[in-house]
Amino acid sequence: MRRRTKNFNLKQLYRTVYEKGSATKPELGQELGLSLTAVSDYVNQLEELGYILSTDKGSSTGGRKPWLYEINPDFRFIVGVDMRASHFYIFLSDLRGRLLYSEFVSVHKTYELYLERIAQAIEALLAKKGINRSCVMAVGVSISGVTDFDNKVVDLSNELEWKSRPLGHALEDILGVPVFVENDARVYARNEINATEANNVVTVLYLSRGVGLALVVGDRVLQGYTNRAGDSQFFGKDIDKIYHVIRTCALFQEISDLPYYYEGTEPTYIAELNRRFMRHMEQNPATQAAVEVFSTEVARMMIAMANVVNPKRILLTGNVFDYFDLIYNQVRDQILRLPVCHTPEVKRNSPQDNPLENGIVRLIMEKFFQLDQFSI
Repeated sequence: MRRRTKNFNLKQLYRTVYEKGSATKPELGQELGLSLTAVSDYVNQLEELGYILSTDKGSSTGGRKPWLYEINPDFRFIVGVDMRASHFYIFLSDLRGRLLYSEFVSVHKTYELYLERIAQAIEALLAKKGINRSCVMAVGVSISGVTDFDNKVVDLSNELEWKSRPLGHALEDILGVPVFVENDARVYARNEINATEANNVVTVLYLSRGVGLALVVGDRVLQGYTNRAGDSQFFGKDIDKIYHVIRTCALFQEISDLPYYYEGTEPTYIAELNRRFMRHMEQNPATQAAVEVFSTEVARMMIAMANVVNPKRILLTGNVFDYFDLIYNQVRDQILRLPVCHTPEVKRNSPQDNPLENGIVRLIMEKFFQLDQFSI
């Protein structure tokens, strides 16, 4: 194998290929300020190591067409876990986020039992798919709560009733692979990153048994000085009205207990749920009143955020928006009606986009490119 130039980091080249999707050697040389001879040497090294592969030939202004290069999606794998109070969702994907396996696992939320069950499920998944641990780039965990800067410790999770739990470190000790833990709002926020648009500002609201907020600015998710950017305490006592509905209304409890709205969810099932939710509201005036309070307060909260950060888009996500069309439409319409300095686009996730899976994959790839523990 050729020796690489001393001061060039192959991760930089690999990241460029990853972000561009596919590129020719001349395009990569131009992007990185390298001669064609130098970039050819580096590309060949990455291809020999298995990180990238050559595909169809690109266009040419004359002469022989150059090869296109893209990352090898099967060179490593990513395991993702979404943690809820009564169950967790586990999946396996390639480096491009292509879903290879997924399942839901029931669990008790006691920390020790939860930890043991996740580790068992991951080990069983790898054994079932015949994947060696050395081929797992990392495990990404989505949780409702607050994590530390290094994404290893759960500082607080009201949904699971955990405080100061070293979940990432504990799973790393058991599995022998890197593990990163991030809160759910920031996981979904990573899908809103646009590295090519410096003025990209997006506010993300994730609602489950708690309220999660995240802010995307350009090519990053804002963390804040103490990793608490998006803390809902910003809204003071007004947010108590939202918490009261979430924690006391039977309809909201039922929706929160539903599993992640993933791509394989049957549309007929969603339609039937919406009909049942509507019947429940029609037969229960108290529930209808609670939904009205909820929608109004959530819209007011997002309007306040919009007037502070002036976002291009607002993403409403979580079961209450994903499953129940009425609540999503009410909140969206109220946001769009109220006065703001700029009327943002309001959207929700589509299960066909695999938002949870892609958010976790983006988290892991972000860590791979940022941290020295990952090297080429």
